[in-house]
Amino acid sequence: MEKMSEKQNQSSIFLDSLGKKEKGSIFFDLPLVQYINKHKKSSILFSKKGRTESFFTNNQELYFHVSGLKKRSYETKAKSLDSLRYHNQANFKVYKLKQRQADFVYMKIQAKYENWQGYLSDFIRGATEGLTMRRMWNVSIVGAVLFGMFSMTMIYRYLGQSVSAKIQESKEVSVIQRQQEEDGDSLAFIANESGEEINSEIDINSITSLLQSNKQESDLEKEIREMVKGFPIEKMAGEIATKNRIVAAFLVGIAKKESNWGKRVPVLNGQDCYNYWGYRGQREKMGSGGHTCFDSPKDAVDTVAKRLEFLVSNEKLNTPAKMVVWKCGYDCSWDSKVAVQKWISDVNMYFKKLN
Repeated sequence: MEKMSEKQNQSSIFLDSLGKKEKGSIFFDLPLVQYINKHKKSSILFSKKGRTESFFTNNQELYFHVSGLKKRSYETKAKSLDSLRYHNQANFKVYKLKQRQADFVYMKIQAKYENWQGYLSDFIRGATEGLTMRRMWNVSIVGAVLFGMFSMTMIYRYLGQSVSAKIQESKEVSVIQRQQEEDGDSLAFIANESGEEINSEIDINSITSLLQSNKQESDLEKEIREMVKGFPIEKMAGEIATKNRIVAAFLVGIAKKESNWGKRVPVLNGQDCYNYWGYRGQREKMGSGGHTCFDSPKDAVDTVAKRLEFLVSNEKLNTPAKMVVWKCGYDCSWDSKVAVQKWISDVNMYFKKLN
């Protein structure tokens, strides 16, 4: 009996007036949860064309739709009719963008430019289409002739006169040099354009002065040769005599003091540098002691004489006492007074014999 009562209790179901109370089983579906979290904020539209995840409806509040604008007009007329109300939209205004009218000046310029461009294209097209080979050849010949005439005019205008002037100047210089080298014993006659020979008194005077200068030069050369006879500087006597007398006197006097007329000289590779005056100008060839090495006796005399002529004419150093700058520069305070005075007296001894 007890077993029967237990079975009845187990098979009995609790019933009330509303329904049955059942206890269902609880389980956790992870893939379903992940899918829901991924797509819970998305929408899917099932239509005739298929499944679509991206779509827009007419009642979107982020944009205006044509149908919405139409129904908006009905809302303003019958606000209380629910069947005609589309959706509650905020008040908005529709603005029409006006196109900016082009500037009158700009339009005018643009029209002119288009017309000019058309005219130019028509002109080029007509000119090229109407030209034959023969006409093109004639045009090229005429253009070449015009260009040649223009170029020759420019060359003569900017180059021709200067070139001819330089040629004329060089001719005049060569003529003067030849006249100076001619023997002074013959008289100069000048022929004019008509072929007549004119014996000018002025030319005779100039020739006389030239003869006198030649005589003085020969006398100076004779004096120098007698003075430096037996010394290496003797071979330079003729070149020294061609210089101004005061410059020649300095050349002889300074050479005696600085090198004993060529017996104490700087050398380069065992060869004489012809520097008998202690000259220290910077050159490609430099001898012993930092002295200049000259190429020839004439080069030596011309270079040193040019420097002395500048000091005599520009600096007014026309005495051995003033020319002491040759020894110690413009400030001789660093040198011995005895040595400075000795240099002046030795140079002056031979300077005054020639000047």
